[in-house]
Amino acid sequence: MANRDLSRPGGWSYRTEGTIVGPLDYVTQVSVALEPPIMLHLVFMGDGVYIPAVVRVPPGPGPFPAVICVHGGSGGLGISFLVDQVLHRGYAFERFLEAGYAICYTEGRMEYDELYGTDTPVQLDHLDVINVFRYLQRQPDIDGERVAFFGVSHGGEMQIKIASEIGDGPGPAALVPAEPAVRAYLGLKFTGSRTEENLVFNADLDDSQIDLELALKRISPINPDIPILILGRDTDHFQGLFKKVYELLQRTGKKASWKSYDHNIHAFHWGPRRTEKIEEYHGAIVNYTSGYAVDDLQRKALDDVIAFLNEHVRDR
Repeated sequence: MANRDLSRPGGWSYRTEGTIVGPLDYVTQVSVALEPPIMLHLVFMGDGVYIPAVVRVPPGPGPFPAVICVHGGSGGLGISFLVDQVLHRGYAFERFLEAGYAICYTEGRMEYDELYGTDTPVQLDHLDVINVFRYLQRQPDIDGERVAFFGVSHGGEMQIKIASEIGDGPGPAALVPAEPAVRAYLGLKFTGSRTEENLVFNADLDDSQIDLELALKRISPINPDIPILILGRDTDHFQGLFKKVYELLQRTGKKASWKSYDHNIHAFHWGPRRTEKIEEYHGAIVNYTSGYAVDDLQRKALDDVIAFLNEHVRDR
């Protein structure tokens, strides 16, 4: 007790006897036979959490432009989910790789939807993705000034939040928010509880249907030089919301453009899951083909996305 410093804060936090050596990130290859290989990066956050990022890099010499892809779930789904999606719902990833982009498929921790914009001291998922973005920029095989984003639904909303809060340093080279669910970001007004039936906003929204002052305050910090392609879906219940964020970006002088598609599936841009078709069967030997049964609109949407990224990221 005589040698103990009683003036230090109380508690049971561990105190090392030596210096912690960084970086604290961790990289390993996923044990799946695939070329280019799947590399798992565990990106260390300041609060001790590791955020997974699955990375594939095209063959040949780098550094490469990159696309960070974020899904539309609420985060916290884990490594096995990300790897499964890359392996079995990888149409978009394969297209990006063929076009010469490294791909990074990542997510933040579980989303706390109602805490966005409050003073509650909690780390939100889009802040995790900002840290992954900064991490990817530092990798030697990535061109840190040519890192773009692509994501659907909540993954589209996160891109807008990221652009608003990226802070100092080079920002994203381009954003492609598809069907961005910016309900909380724009302060969408609705009556009753938050149920699907109370969240039908397919028609155009006027300014009175959102918290306009708050929305403009959030949009203001977005760098006007970042090209942003907002992708809508004609029949989506939030189509009016997608159009509204595009309109506000335009109104405030941001570099935004708009495309919309008449497809019946939310997040159709990812493409379908991989299908396997048995061609021959001889006893224990099965020959089968494996691929993606992509429809014309899914192919067209990815064509548009890649053309946009090529113009503003790869070939700039």
